[in-house]
Amino acid sequence: MEQYKIKLKGQIIESYKIEEIIWQGGTSTIYKGIPQDLNSQNPVAIKILNPYRNLKHQIDAFKKEYKILKNLSHSDIIKVFKLGKLNNLYYMIMEYVDGNNLRTILNKNIEISCPTILKILIRIGQAIEYIHSKKIVHNDIKPENILISKDFLNLKLIDFGFAKKLGFFRKLNYTGGTDKYIAPERKKGICDFKSDIYSYGIMIEELLSKYVIFEEFYPVINLAKSEQPEKRPSLKEIIEKLEKLYENWDN
Repeated sequence: MEQYKIKLKGQIIESYKIEEIIWQGGTSTIYKGIPQDLNSQNPVAIKILNPYRNLKHQIDAFKKEYKILKNLSHSDIIKVFKLGKLNNLYYMIMEYVDGNNLRTILNKNIEISCPTILKILIRIGQAIEYIHSKKIVHNDIKPENILISKDFLNLKLIDFGFAKKLGFFRKLNYTGGTDKYIAPERKKGICDFKSDIYSYGIMIEELLSKYVIFEEFYPVINLAKSEQPEKRPSLKEIIEKLEKLYENWDN
């Protein structure tokens, strides 16, 4: 894998020169791409399917992620620009965010004001609400999949690798995701919008317990984390309660 990295650094893809690795996972690696076109100054993120993930279903899943993202348009959801293939490497050109994911911010104990963290949670909820309006379940809501710029103004929901467009049936053939955030019904192969609400509830608890102490909000979190999907509140209810906390915050 180290040899593969060396070969990719400096390579040109779609008029972007590959620079450092931004993030690396088991399925894909994301690089920063520097424009070589004088008419463009904005860097991009280049997500490359790891070369050992070359089975048809893995390639199809990568293409499906691009297709889902291409059909979404929301200020807090990562944009994709192009899907391509170079020397048997599948890649997608994506929007670049100069910052960190929320997990890194948590782990590094980066200071964030209480109103800012509340606003971040509200925006995440609104982004999830939007994809649900498009019949999409994200299936992997967690701090690692929230990118935030260094000034905390730019936020993006990312990684739609496990996302599913709901049809007449809710039965899935896989249960991908991160165990801590996976709703109990997903482990049985059942997926719907309430599954994302469970993951969102876990993440809200994680952030509020670190940055904001609001005991009156915990009944809502406990309902969101309920093992019974029908007991979970709607996204609208959760967002409204977060907005009330934000509006009443004494700056």
